[in-house]
Amino acid sequence: MVEYFWRLVAGAVSCDPRAPTCVIDWDVVSAVATASAVVVAMGAIWVENKHRNSERTRADRIRKDDLDAALRREEAEAERIAQARKSRARRLAKIFDRELTEAARHLTTLSKLLEAATAKDISQFEKIYARPLGPDVFRMHERFLDQLDVFPDMLAISIVNNMTNWSSIPLFSEGLAQSPGVDLLRIRNKVLTDIEARLALFGETKKELLQYFADLPGLKSFTFDEIRTMNEADAERRRQRREGGSSS
Repeated sequence: MVEYFWRLVAGAVSCDPRAPTCVIDWDVVSAVATASAVVVAMGAIWVENKHRNSERTRADRIRKDDLDAALRREEAEAERIAQARKSRARRLAKIFDRELTEAARHLTTLSKLLEAATAKDISQFEKIYARPLGPDVFRMHERFLDQLDVFPDMLAISIVNNMTNWSSIPLFSEGLAQSPGVDLLRIRNKVLTDIEARLALFGETKKELLQYFADLPGLKSFTFDEIRTMNEADAERRRQRREGGSSS
């Protein structure tokens, strides 16, 4: 460093300052020394700033990595929750659809028998439906009533309304034994219309539920027309068995 200093001075005075014949202008030397100090100070500041910037960049990178990792964890957790919610909605949709199908079987059978009833056999009809109609049909609806948050509000409301509609069918929800003396033949058309209205509401809900499990292999949701057809086929098979037993 000393040698370097004297070289600067020599460059400034045009001679070797250490030579006895060299006349030194100390103002020039002072200026050179000041300039050298400034250069050294600036170099030190530059090194310090570079170090600080490097540390700041490193800290920023660590902070960004931590934030990215936290974001990935949040996204993974959100995806897990969404998948669990979707899976639960799928299972519940299939359960509710099955119970709606069972309810439709009851109603279509009731409708068909009531429509065919005559004054001669109405007493037999009344015996068949003396007790409440399918009191346990919506058992799983009741069990999972507190989990309807996996469905949109309107669908959840429809599911609850279906339960209410099932438990409030005039005469049949409580059983005909609770309404002695009612003239079913006189009010038959009104009752059949009410049953069809409830079937229509159940059908709308089934269509909404179907979208939740339609992609699952091996599962099928029956329409009410299909249910009617199956009921009629079952009734025909029973009739044929009875006739076959009578003839033998």
